[in-house]
Amino acid sequence: MSICQGVPLPTETEASKSMFDACNKEWSAPELLPAAPKDFKEHPDRDLTNYPYPSRPMYPPKTRLLMMPDSWFTAFQKVTGTSGPYLFFGGLFAFLVNKELKPYIFPDKIDAGLYKDYQDRVGFFKGLIQEDLKEAVEFRKTSAQQTESLNALKESLPTSFKESMQLQLEAADRKKNIQNISGEIKRRIDRLEETEGAKARFERDQLLKLINESVEKQVSQKDFQEKFLQNAIQQLKGIAV
Repeated sequence: MSICQGVPLPTETEASKSMFDACNKEWSAPELLPAAPKDFKEHPDRDLTNYPYPSRPMYPPKTRLLMMPDSWFTAFQKVTGTSGPYLFFGGLFAFLVNKELKPYIFPDKIDAGLYKDYQDRVGFFKGLIQEDLKEAVEFRKTSAQQTESLNALKESLPTSFKESMQLQLEAADRKKNIQNISGEIKRRIDRLEETEGAKARFERDQLLKLINESVEKQVSQKDFQEKFLQNAIQQLKGIAV
C-alpha cells in the first residue's frame, strides 16, 4: 500500500517508484562523462543550426492501441475531442471488415515476401549453427568410422593372432629343416672331399712307388751304368777342351 501511495518505507530514504512511472516519457542517459560543448564542431564548416547532432531516444515515441503513433490521434483530438480518433479508426476497421477488404490490404504477395524473409533469416542462422557444428559433425563421423573399424578388428583379432602364430611356427619349422638339410649336405660334401683326397694321395703314392721301382731297376742294370759312365766321360772331355 505504501508503494502505491509513494510513501517511503522505514528503511528507505526515498519513496518507491512503480515501473509504470516512466512509460511514455522521454529518457536520457545520465551524464557519466563531461558533455561536449554546445559549440563543438568536428569541422569548422559544420552547420549546427540546420544540421544538429542527432540524438537517439532510449524509448520509441508514444503510441496508442499498441501500434498507432500518438501524432495521428493528436490531429483528430483538436477537432473531435478525445474519443474522436478512436471512433474514426474503429469505424474504418469495421468498414474494411464489413466490405471484406482485408485481403487487399494484406495481399498474398506481402505475406509470401515476409515469409521468404523469415525463411532467409532462419536459414542464415541455421548456416551459422551448422558452421559452428561442422567440426563436431566431422569428429562424430570420424569417431563412428573408427568405432566400426575397432569393432571389426576386435572380431577378427583372435583369428589374426592364431594365424600369425601358425605362420611363425611354420617359419621356425622350415628354418630348422633348412638348417638340418644344409648341415647334412655340408657333412656329405666334406666326407666326399676327404674321400677324393685320400684316393688322390693313394694314387700319387702308388705312382711314385712305381716310378721309383722302375728307375731303381734301370739303374741297377749294367748296360745303363756303362752308358751313364760313357756319357759322363764325354761331358768331362768337352769341359776340358
